[in-house]
Amino acid sequence: MFANESFTFKNVIPHLKEKSERKVGLICLNYILISCKAEDLYDFAKKYGIGLPKKDFITRLEFIKLIAIHLTKMFYSTDLQKRFKDPLEYLGYAIINQSVFKKYLNNLDFIVKQDLIDVFADFCADVGITVYNTLKNPLKPKMDMYLVRKKPMLRTESVFTLTGYDINAKSYLDTKSLIEESRKVSNWNVFITTPVGALKIGVRKLIFDMNHLNCWLYIVDPSRKLIFGVSKAKKNDEYNTELRDNFIRSLPREPLRAPSQLIKLSDYHFDESNSFTPEDFRLFEIYEDFEHNKLILKEEDSPKYAERFRDLIIMEIVSGTPIVSYTNENFKEQALASGFLAAMDSYVSQIGGTKLEEISYKGFYVQAAYGKSTKLACFLSSPADKSLKDRLKYLIESFEEKYEELIEKFRLTGDTGLFEQKEIIPLIKEILNI
Repeated sequence: MFANESFTFKNVIPHLKEKSERKVGLICLNYILISCKAEDLYDFAKKYGIGLPKKDFITRLEFIKLIAIHLTKMFYSTDLQKRFKDPLEYLGYAIINQSVFKKYLNNLDFIVKQDLIDVFADFCADVGITVYNTLKNPLKPKMDMYLVRKKPMLRTESVFTLTGYDINAKSYLDTKSLIEESRKVSNWNVFITTPVGALKIGVRKLIFDMNHLNCWLYIVDPSRKLIFGVSKAKKNDEYNTELRDNFIRSLPREPLRAPSQLIKLSDYHFDESNSFTPEDFRLFEIYEDFEHNKLILKEEDSPKYAERFRDLIIMEIVSGTPIVSYTNENFKEQALASGFLAAMDSYVSQIGGTKLEEISYKGFYVQAAYGKSTKLACFLSSPADKSLKDRLKYLIESFEEKYEELIEKFRLTGDTGLFEQKEIIPLIKEILNI
């Protein structure tokens, strides 16, 4: 039906979009292929036997179309049609399942849940909704945020979030149970995840589950700074006014976000015209528009915690012996770090071994995080917020998972040469956003 010669630079992407049927893709393949290194593209081309033009320079857009043409031909000339619904689905999975590209999926997710919460809270405040933090709320059910809009009538919403990092079979099942419990204290329920979360669960399953739970569904894409409204829900018919009022009384006096008439808090875009029609959503998207590809190449924001960060030391948890350290080039008081380690260990021993997580030390703020075999101390010019605290916990967990065997060898030998600093420092910078 489709001759191999029929796909060209001009028609291959329109063909992929036409055959995929749905209008809105959650994972932008252009973003991955434009963000990666040139050698990643050449490695992928070599693996798949993609013929490249004999010239010194191939543009990213040309590379995208060469890959699209080759994989589309493969789809129609093999039994791949039995395994994938359409050629765009095959193209998407072929790209994201390759190790050279898979790592770029991290940019379509949030490292810690608090960042996802903050993004959606800003968006809510911009549309006139007051957002409350429920982290310390003593009343059940547990949720991530509680939304209140008073005009023209009181409207309340229970909000639940899971990043792609958070999602597994247990966390997703637990969240669905919490959504069911929350019906009694709010008019509506909302579930928010990321493109990576949708990838893990499956777009159609995610939509089906949220419809079954009568829950609004939003997908937040940090790579393109987009918020997708995927599906709506009906008003809960189980909510109890008395329970709702008691829940509201237990909320903090000060909201996490209040609507502002002065400035727009969010820099994320929400397209009402392309929202809330679940049938329109698919997993993958691809563009041929040059202007769109230039937008993806926009300058990245400055690292969020670069100005605040001063020094970080990861230590063996029992002896306190430093394993690896990373210091801001402008931090001139590095001696403070080593002095603090002795002071911290002494203080901890005096209070019976209790884990000390925050302390102010000689004009600096020190935030600690603890793993099973290591701990870290991060020196800051101002106190750590919730997101940075969560990032430090995630860093120590990731460090232990990645270097478990080397940590055990270090405990026996004390040899810091076991750890490759050039490999660890980029990991620290990425996770802490410094």
